[in-house]
Amino acid sequence: MEIQQIKYFINVARYKSFTQAAAKLFVTQPMLTRVIKQLEAELGVKLIERTSKYFRLTDAGELFYQKAERFLLEYDDMFYSIKDLCCGRVGNVRLSIPSVLLDIYFPPILSQFKLEQPGVDISVTEEGSKMVANAVASGRADLGLAMLPLEEQDRFDVQVLISNVCQVAVNRNHPFAKLPSVHIRDLEHQSILTFSETATLHDMFISLCGEYGFTPRIAYKSLTHGFISSMIAMDQCIGVLPLPIIQQGLSGELVTIPLHPVIPWDIAIIRRREGYHSFASSKLYEFIRDYFSKLEYHSGSLHDGRGSAGRFPAVCAEINES
Repeated sequence: MEIQQIKYFINVARYKSFTQAAAKLFVTQPMLTRVIKQLEAELGVKLIERTSKYFRLTDAGELFYQKAERFLLEYDDMFYSIKDLCCGRVGNVRLSIPSVLLDIYFPPILSQFKLEQPGVDISVTEEGSKMVANAVASGRADLGLAMLPLEEQDRFDVQVLISNVCQVAVNRNHPFAKLPSVHIRDLEHQSILTFSETATLHDMFISLCGEYGFTPRIAYKSLTHGFISSMIAMDQCIGVLPLPIIQQGLSGELVTIPLHPVIPWDIAIIRRREGYHSFASSKLYEFIRDYFSKLEYHSGSLHDGRGSAGRFPAVCAEINES
């Protein structure tokens, strides 16, 4: 039994006429009659009784008609559902991302993506970059945003979205506020706020301080943007943080100062290199990549203690690991 046979029978039963059904299906009446006879022979029952004066379905024909209509609806629904899935219009995507990135960048990204792909559901987990990499590598997340470098980076497809640097953020009354730059050695006796242990930046900062012979006094560790800005603004500590993150909380109370040596802040979207990527996750991956590649970041005043203004770029580049 073929789908085409079922479709032909449904049209004959619906119109109660071989002539009208043949015209609707753009086939000849003899061909339609032959198909129905083949279907009856395959089923071993008579489905239609007709003479020159009347047309009716047999009991078997009525039952087959009811079942066939439901089957055809399910068949069409399956076909279009698969088509939607393959086009990325439906599905589920698990996204792992640090909360500071989610807060600053992703409300418009997720909102715009949902408008374009309303059938795709996105489940978001907030965690630091090291946890993001673990989640993606283990299959707990489909996509992740993380600071580079990653441990065993060749496990992932890596697309750089943002290239920037970390700077020092202080209250405008802090002695550092008048300096053109700060060296990492100058931080030895300062109370410092930086990202928590789950963030790659935490380890990079601690390691850099160790290279210059001291262990920093970490007063606070946080990935919460509002808390970070408030504590620095109240002069409770100084921050060693990514410049774009600091700039989001800049006010008259905060000043940023370049840090030397430079701590780069490169943020990438990652997914497993090996294994299956769902159509929906591929759509979101491409959407995020394209969004950042087109976006211009206007930083406004950098508040670096010298009244300068500038811009910081988003650089979108694929990293191919050999």
